[in-house]
Amino acid sequence: MIISVFVGLFLHPLSGQIKVSDDSDILIINNIEFEGNKVTRENILLREMDFTAGDTIYKIELIPRIQRSRENLLNLRLFNFVEIEVEHFPESRIDVIVNVTERWYIWPTPIFEHGERNLSEFLREPRWNRLNYGLWLKWNNFRGRNELLQTKIRLGYKEQYVLQYEKPNLGLSEDHKIMLSYSLSRQRRINYRLFANKPVFFQDEEEYSLSSGNAFFSYTYRPEIYSRHRFRLHYQNDVISDKVEALNPMFFGPGLKQLRYFRFDYVFRFDQRDSRVYPLEGNAFKVKLQRTGLELIRDFEYKNWELEGALFYHKEITNRVYFANAFKGKISTLKDAPYHFSNALGYSEFMTSYEYYVINGTDYFLNKFISKFEIVKPREFTIPYLKASQFNRVHYAIYLNLLADVGYVHQRVSDPSNFMANELQYSMGIGLDFVTYYDQVLRLEYSINRYGIAGFFVHVETPFFRW
Repeated sequence: MIISVFVGLFLHPLSGQIKVSDDSDILIINNIEFEGNKVTRENILLREMDFTAGDTIYKIELIPRIQRSRENLLNLRLFNFVEIEVEHFPESRIDVIVNVTERWYIWPTPIFEHGERNLSEFLREPRWNRLNYGLWLKWNNFRGRNELLQTKIRLGYKEQYVLQYEKPNLGLSEDHKIMLSYSLSRQRRINYRLFANKPVFFQDEEEYSLSSGNAFFSYTYRPEIYSRHRFRLHYQNDVISDKVEALNPMFFGPGLKQLRYFRFDYVFRFDQRDSRVYPLEGNAFKVKLQRTGLELIRDFEYKNWELEGALFYHKEITNRVYFANAFKGKISTLKDAPYHFSNALGYSEFMTSYEYYVINGTDYFLNKFISKFEIVKPREFTIPYLKASQFNRVHYAIYLNLLADVGYVHQRVSDPSNFMANELQYSMGIGLDFVTYYDQVLRLEYSINRYGIAGFFVHVETPFFRW
């Protein structure tokens, strides 16, 4: 008999259970078959399965292990849908049939975007001279081996040129990955200091205010499905103009207009969440140890060790009600850092209702509490007259969120322009998330912070992606 297992992008309990026709407690995986993978090679899929052909498992484990395998495949971000079926044979043998709907992998995407730190900042005061435009060519699943090849030419407010290649599944065990990248960015307008915890900008029409070149090589070891060790070596070359150095002599430090340095970091990540796009259940944590300023360049003045960690907890409390807690923190040995190295909250990570502010410092923590109610359960529909399977089948879900954030940034030297540092910050609010395919989450929020400043904020991003 054929048993259909839940199909979709998000994890939640299966509505049915598999009933086995014989009395044995043991099942033998006779064969694993894949369908729909016109581009993706089978070894990429097999690496994510929770079992292999020839394995013996208990019947009670069948549904959880199939569910886990489906989540692992979806977390590759190569497929819009994954369907798994089981076919039973005599002598307790089963075949597992995995049907995938592949995404569209080649994206020659025109770039037309705002240059602000977040969408809410741009919508509050739209300035059309702060737009970026260009072309981003991204080839996911290159050669069907889950490789990534991308190049970017971005002009306008923030120029950027990128060439990057990523190769996973190296070695006989397919546990290794390498990445090579080079990027050059230049901008005429630069945030050179703070005033009342808001960035102050300078724009130069004659020359670039900041130019940055970055090259890195990284190696990742993945001993099992949920854990990764990553080692990365960067070379960084940053240059500011004479005018920026005059406006803020502590941007790079007294008398410095150029910084050249190597940076090395090690990251360990364990991620057992049901989805990396919009997790509802599961745990994850990350630890990062970073050294800025290797002895390869001896005249670099700001040698520094940083320790960074993040914890994620997601749990279904009851039917359609979920709870999440996310924590991130960083400590640094360099306490008297120049402006360029003092970015804390408001850049990659921000607090709810603090979208218009940044808080500079060398150490920080941020904790987010989120309660979710599933207004619209994950469902799907087919767009009529659209034949491309990568686009015509759409899934979506809607969640109502109650939000509460707590954060703190440490800065050794008190600065009136950065008054939010060295003070406990907190906020709360309510939000609505619309989740759909190709990793898109539209979030609408209304929130208020500790200063009584409230607002309506809009975000389009994958939650916690930059954590």
